[in-house]
Amino acid sequence: MLHLANLEEIQRLLLLVPGLIRALDSHDPDFAEAVKEWLGQVEQALTNNRMAIAADVAVLRGVLISAERGVIPAGLVFNGRTTVRKIKDACAADVLRKAEEIISAAVKGDVARFAEGERLTQQIVAVAQRKGLIPAASNVDRHTEMLNAIWHAMIVDPDLGSATTHLTGLVGMPDTLILLDRMLRTSA
Repeated sequence: MLHLANLEEIQRLLLLVPGLIRALDSHDPDFAEAVKEWLGQVEQALTNNRMAIAADVAVLRGVLISAERGVIPAGLVFNGRTTVRKIKDACAADVLRKAEEIISAAVKGDVARFAEGERLTQQIVAVAQRKGLIPAASNVDRHTEMLNAIWHAMIVDPDLGSATTHLTGLVGMPDTLILLDRMLRTSA
């Protein structure tokens, strides 16, 4: 189970894929190297989050390293003359596709969990505002205290208590406060 900040880090790395594909489309000579660097960054993020798919990404990076050394990966077929660059670029595109699929599948459940957490937080905040549990803008220096006070008021409220318990169980307490903070900023 990923924390929100860790999930967002992985999603940020996935959002770099379109730029890599643009590099392939523009025949950038550094495309394969850029993919290898991206794989290294993703591998590190997955390792930091103790996700076993880091090994799958490492293997894909290894396949790309082999292609840089002239080894044609299994399953790749070329038309015309085969050059080292053609092998590297084709392999880089293939491992990029595979890595994106592996990573997206691995975080799919967490993405859905946080999407549900955001919807639930939005509903909780709407009811809390209607009930007057959320004070007007207060001192920024005491923002964390204010968040905790608002959260406590929601927890003890008979109408919101079960929803707050569900939210905490869904995303965990630290991420609950992050979602609450974000929702309060957008609803202000």
